[in-house]
Amino acid sequence: MTIRLIEASEEHLPAIARIATSAFHPNTDALSRRLFPPHLQPIDLPDGEAAYDWRFARKASSLASPESHLAVAIDDEKVHDDQVVGFSLWDAPPATGGDSGPSKEIQCTALDKEAYNEMKKTVNQDAVDTFGEQGIAGVWHLDYIGVSPGNQRRGIGKMLLQWGLDRAAEEGKDCYLVATEAGRPLYVAAGFEDIRVVSILGIPHYSMILRIKSS
Repeated sequence: MTIRLIEASEEHLPAIARIATSAFHPNTDALSRRLFPPHLQPIDLPDGEAAYDWRFARKASSLASPESHLAVAIDDEKVHDDQVVGFSLWDAPPATGGDSGPSKEIQCTALDKEAYNEMKKTVNQDAVDTFGEQGIAGVWHLDYIGVSPGNQRRGIGKMLLQWGLDRAAEEGKDCYLVATEAGRPLYVAAGFEDIRVVSILGIPHYSMILRIKSS
């Protein structure tokens, strides 16, 4: 396996959006189903495909933010259009505070805006409950990892996770995330500890932290 990790650039955005759309498809991901309910999906597109433009715009906004870190996993043995096989998105605002993620609202008629805003409120409140009013300022926050469905179980998610952990360690910062039931074993294996169970739109998630080891 010849997988290498690099920082993402604009040329990688279409592949990243495709992976996010397929890896978190409403037919297989409960949270995506809540965000993109059947009654809001356009009739001229296959179910779930309307999320592509929204995911592309969000990743483009994150790529442009100095407080976000977007990495991609490249498989050089694949043809060019399929070489991006995974990505990870981290937010690392300074301890003095700052915005994380896209700052402006991205329009998408297929998205349940009320559900999305409720999800954001729940996730932001968990960060406040964990770190205080500053939220994720001063920590490395894993937004999420996506691996293309045909490339799962190759250790790519583990590599993308370690990419961020190494950079957080270099800066002497804790790492924090909110995991799904399916994703939790990966983070437990990396040393993350549960903080609490968080219900996001009625779906159980796990607030988790990896504290920097004191020397």
